[in-house]
Amino acid sequence: MKCNQQDGVGTTDYREVRPSAKLAQHLICIWTQTVNSRTGLLQRVLPDCCVDVLLMNETPVVVGPWTKPFVARLSPGTRIIGARLYPGVAPSILNVPASELLDRLLPLADVFASCETAPFARVVEERTLSGQILAMEGAILGRVANAGCGDSSTRASIRWIARHPRGRVEQLSKWLGLSSRQVQRRFTTAVGYGPKTFQSVLRFQRLLRLASSAGVHGNLAQFAADAEYADQAHMTREVQRFSGEPPSLSLPFSRCTLGLSDLIKAT
Repeated sequence: MKCNQQDGVGTTDYREVRPSAKLAQHLICIWTQTVNSRTGLLQRVLPDCCVDVLLMNETPVVVGPWTKPFVARLSPGTRIIGARLYPGVAPSILNVPASELLDRLLPLADVFASCETAPFARVVEERTLSGQILAMEGAILGRVANAGCGDSSTRASIRWIARHPRGRVEQLSKWLGLSSRQVQRRFTTAVGYGPKTFQSVLRFQRLLRLASSAGVHGNLAQFAADAEYADQAHMTREVQRFSGEPPSLSLPFSRCTLGLSDLIKAT
């Protein structure tokens, strides 16, 4: 599972690797996780705008875009290798609207035919971690080779929102030359939810990155200002919404999962 937060049970080795140049427009990262504990791990997974394709031990799984936190119970020795898709590319790679994956964790075989899952299932046959990473990239490349170009207006919308953390949907619609209803429909198909929710989740991930850099004793009011919240009360509501806890409890133990992207740096 995406390693956002662990709740005091067990330890985990989590790593992120930049994708190859051929996949840089499609993937944020390839990531791996191993639970190094005899007791297992309770892991809080937080929204991050992304769809992940992963193998948990040997089972290919899709984790859709989430709008709320959930807790995953990982058994001792669990090994995961995942590909974090760039927001908006899931429909072309998985051939399914991202909205159908919203707040869902599904076996990959439920998304497309078993013959198409074979390249992902074979990832675990590689004996080395580097071999598994290359195999995962190869499986994604196979999907990209047969994928369409995707929705260019939504890709532009994603970049616009990343650059305008306080921008309004009406401004985005005017910039695109599309109606707000068209923007909402296209964005929901590509990302899983509308631009306003995407903006909120992206701001939340930006906050996690700032908090991680500043340490657990950072100033909450300054975090709110730097992450482009209207004020500290706005930040508190959004952190509670996406983590299930107040900032004082959530921020010290949470990790940004978009650190290798350009989405939270283009402000």
